[in-house]
Amino acid sequence: MEQALAVKESDALGDSPDAFITFYESMLPRVYGYFYYRCNGFESVAEDLTQETFITAAALLKRGERIRSPRAWVLAIARHKLLEHYRREARIAESSAVSWDSWAEDGGSRVTWPPPRADDLWRERTLTALTSLPASQRQALILRHLDGLPVAQIASLLGRSVHATESLLARGRSTFKQRYQEVREDVDESAG
Repeated sequence: MEQALAVKESDALGDSPDAFITFYESMLPRVYGYFYYRCNGFESVAEDLTQETFITAAALLKRGERIRSPRAWVLAIARHKLLEHYRREARIAESSAVSWDSWAEDGGSRVTWPPPRADDLWRERTLTALTSLPASQRQALILRHLDGLPVAQIASLLGRSVHATESLLARGRSTFKQRYQEVREDVDESAG
């Protein structure tokens, strides 16, 4: 069956634009799903990366590249696009020098951001925990630990006193740590 599928796939990427459209339509849900789950359900990011993947695939085919296994080939392009996306995110976040994973486990001390190849599970846990926080706590934590702003400046931006902001940050760290643990336990239970 695999051999039959490979033959069908090869035929799908002939020289005709209609053949590529047929291949595109058959692979679109798979490529989009690949990105959707790896980008924590952010539809716009998944859509953009899916578009970039197929634009790259079309450009390579237009240059005459011959493909043995089109499904594997387009998924390899998708994997490269995802890694590029993660690297862009990491470059943006490098200025903050915070590892949310270590930060949650050690009670909030500042540590170095993990390399761009941080695993999907870590990313999913962190984003799930962070997005579950009340907006004011999430804003304060991001301004303090990702943007590296001093408490006085955060207080000014949020329209709060320094004391109220310190309290908000303390509650945010505590809630984040709790939610991160809950997410971690949920993932461990579902994996086990």
